[in-house]
Amino acid sequence: MLAGGGTGGHIYPAIAIAQEYLSRGSDRGVIFVGTEYGLEKTIVPRAGYPIEFISIGGIKGKGLADTWRNAARIPTALAASWRLIKRYRPAAILGVGGYSSGPVLLAGALARVPTVIHEANAFPGLTNRLLARVVGTVAVAFPEALERMKRRGEVTGNPVRKEFFTVQRPPVSAEHARLLVFGGSQGSRILNDRITGALSLLAPLKDRLRIVHQTGANELEKVQAAYEASPISTARVVPYLESMWEEIAAADLVVSRAGAMTIGELCAVGRASVLVPFAAATNNHQEVNARVVERAGGARVITEKELTPERLAGVITEILSAPGRTAQMGAAAGKLALPGASRKIVDIIERIQRN
Repeated sequence: MLAGGGTGGHIYPAIAIAQEYLSRGSDRGVIFVGTEYGLEKTIVPRAGYPIEFISIGGIKGKGLADTWRNAARIPTALAASWRLIKRYRPAAILGVGGYSSGPVLLAGALARVPTVIHEANAFPGLTNRLLARVVGTVAVAFPEALERMKRRGEVTGNPVRKEFFTVQRPPVSAEHARLLVFGGSQGSRILNDRITGALSLLAPLKDRLRIVHQTGANELEKVQAAYEASPISTARVVPYLESMWEEIAAADLVVSRAGAMTIGELCAVGRASVLVPFAAATNNHQEVNARVVERAGGARVITEKELTPERLAGVITEILSAPGRTAQMGAAAGKLALPGASRKIVDIIERIQRN
């Protein structure tokens, strides 16, 4: 049983783990548990997996009315989770973070089902910090997470699709510098605005700079118009990028958010990056993630508060103008990559099942 969701950063790792688990025996099955208002409602069935829903919401960072309302739903969610556990009788339960993981893992611990948490971020969310005290074991992507969960566990990395580890980089060009900009599947308005605002400042690089910019569907026309009116009018501007591993592999430098899965993918390919953490992320966990890569030498971090067109253009110019800098940063990021995360997590699941 895989519990959690809300965002792609929770769901896609869970799907990768499910794939690895099922690949080890034809007699195995998985069931996802989520909420009807998270992305898991569409992503999980599209991936071909069954899902059950419980009603639960967040408490931290909510208004007083929402906090009381969601707190009142906890007993009902716990009872619903108990019924699902009794119906499916899982051999183990994995929580990946998100609202639904809390009651499912707690019910599983009370029912004496082997339980494990996977924490994708360097700063664990409230649910996982609380549950770390009751679950059987924990697996984390960043060593820093264990300190904040105040218990021992295993550092596995984040489950990243194998394509990010096996993709071949196109030949390095001495004439061109390739810049990839993306803000997640929905795009990022602040990244779109600051990059387009920086285009005139990047004009000295226009003869060698090649930009691919994923805008999200809502801002495509606005961003396209900004490029057309700028000195860098030949950029490839698209609403969505399908084979992200190929796009990252083709880039010399990436400007992006700092979600756990994005960082895992950048490190797997080994690419230099300028990371702009999402300021509203719970516990500021995106900045915590980004600083890990920055300390290793694989990225430069610019917070939203610091993010002006001038600052962004200055950092991009500094990195791309220094011979060998992108290769050096990419190599540093690559040292943080932990291949085989799905395999390691399933190994843990199998171990706690036997015990």
